[in-house]
Amino acid sequence: MNQILEVLLSGVSLGSVYAINAIGLSLVYGVTRVFNFSYGAFFTGGAYLAWVLSSGALGLAYPWVFLISAVVLFGAGMALERLLVRPLRGRSDWKMTTMITTLGMAILLQNLAMIVFGPLVKELPPLFSGSVDVAGAAVLKQSIAMLIISILAMIALEMYLARTRTGRAMQAVAQDMTGAQIVGAPLNRIFGYAFGASAVMAGFSGILLAPVYLISPASGWTPFFKAFVIVVLGGLGSVRGAVFASFVLGVGEALVTWQ
Repeated sequence: MNQILEVLLSGVSLGSVYAINAIGLSLVYGVTRVFNFSYGAFFTGGAYLAWVLSSGALGLAYPWVFLISAVVLFGAGMALERLLVRPLRGRSDWKMTTMITTLGMAILLQNLAMIVFGPLVKELPPLFSGSVDVAGAAVLKQSIAMLIISILAMIALEMYLARTRTGRAMQAVAQDMTGAQIVGAPLNRIFGYAFGASAVMAGFSGILLAPVYLISPASGWTPFFKAFVIVVLGGLGSVRGAVFASFVLGVGEALVTWQ
């Protein structure tokens, strides 16, 4: 019984990280109606950035790692939209062209990571070591940290969308892009913020999963495809559906791998 509880708690923790990863991809699709195929590169970028900040001469504590990573990733996401996506929006086939362009950018960033960091995998230390007793089950502190940080990230994004002017504009664009544009919604800024916020969610999921799975230049592809499947299963553009599907996948993986 204790082992089953341990597996379920581990699956819930894993599912919470899948959730913030999928929410970021769902956010971009909901606002722009295109999939960002370079999304996995932000997962990898967040993991590598955390490795750089927390190891070596810097040796920053994880709160600083998350704070600095959020700023850097948000800027990187906005830069991607400004430099690659925005110039394509004037084309009649801009959605397909954007997906192909972001796919090419993903391959470029993967090769750039291999040049900068090398092909060997990197290991990120866990946020917390050891385990705690939960109803007789030994649960890793890392798993608890993953769950808590993921929930906080989801709450922060929900508050941003619900209580800020830009967040409400994002929801309006997601519901009716043409109507939102007619009433004066600044599409350029909204698209940029959507890409920036999604990059932060992807990067945070990379930081949280890096201590569990090693970091490599190609490590972002598997989380991207999982997020893609979750978004499709949960309903395209549906955040609640993506969260539900994420926990189903996380618990399912934990049960399948349980021996």
